[in-house]
Amino acid sequence: MWPEKSISYLYEVGVQGGIRRAADMLGVNPSVISRQIALLSRTMQLPLLERRGRSVVLTEAGRMLAEDYAQTSARRNKLSRQLSDMRHMRGGSVSLRVGQGMVEDVIQHVIREFSVAWPGVFVDIMSGDMQTTLTLIARGEVDMAVAFGPMGSAALKRHSFHRGPICAIVQPEHPVARLSQVTVEALTHHRLIAMSDNFGLQHHINAMFKSEGLIFTPHYCCNLFSSAIALSQAGLGIAFMTAHTVKMPLRQGSLVAVPIDHRIAQESQCHLLRSADRRLTPAAHFLWQLLSKFFNAVEAR
Repeated sequence: MWPEKSISYLYEVGVQGGIRRAADMLGVNPSVISRQIALLSRTMQLPLLERRGRSVVLTEAGRMLAEDYAQTSARRNKLSRQLSDMRHMRGGSVSLRVGQGMVEDVIQHVIREFSVAWPGVFVDIMSGDMQTTLTLIARGEVDMAVAFGPMGSAALKRHSFHRGPICAIVQPEHPVARLSQVTVEALTHHRLIAMSDNFGLQHHINAMFKSEGLIFTPHYCCNLFSSAIALSQAGLGIAFMTAHTVKMPLRQGSLVAVPIDHRIAQESQCHLLRSADRRLTPAAHFLWQLLSKFFNAVEAR
């Protein structure tokens, strides 16, 4: 009866707490969202947003529409998974989202064991940034996720683990490679490589520089860890990630990981996440236990 795209915009505004944040998440211009919601409001002859201070919130009618959209989306996602199970002739399916820097570890040490125990289950593995991951879990579009970075106030069930300090990743010939630790101030004298702002890792980097009263000014920005690693191996700048993420280049001697001398770098965590409201299937629960066991073991080393 009503335009679903407009209602999806309304729902995202409610989830993100504002039109601009919703636009950033959806990758559209804020004016597009404003126009669509205004048209929906005129069609329904009801106000759907109201301004409170400098932000906007959903009205009662807006909340009712958004809740219905969320419930409908959850039912469709469940149906999609069931049809996927039938299409692949599998004994169910599990969807997992993994931060780029942890894909290899999860596949080698977790998915391999899971596939032996549950050979008939279809496993959907995706990768991406922290903010999108949190949104997909909240929408029920993935069963669980492994992500790195600050969590904020997301209301999810989680286990948090230390994965080692954030390090400056450099060529062996780089001046920083000779240090046992490197300060944030010292990093400002070198060419730096950033990740996209949606990455939890980059939030940590930004917070470290801000806490020291410094401006993070990179020479490159990437949306793939592999790109940042390649830039660092080429001697074009300093990348930032944990030593676990660059295990192979470290073993081969093509890169050096120097811990950053800062509290945030030392205390950074990765997180195993799932919805607090959604009940896992037996297969998904087994995968959750394997992931928890693996990251507990990594932390204990």
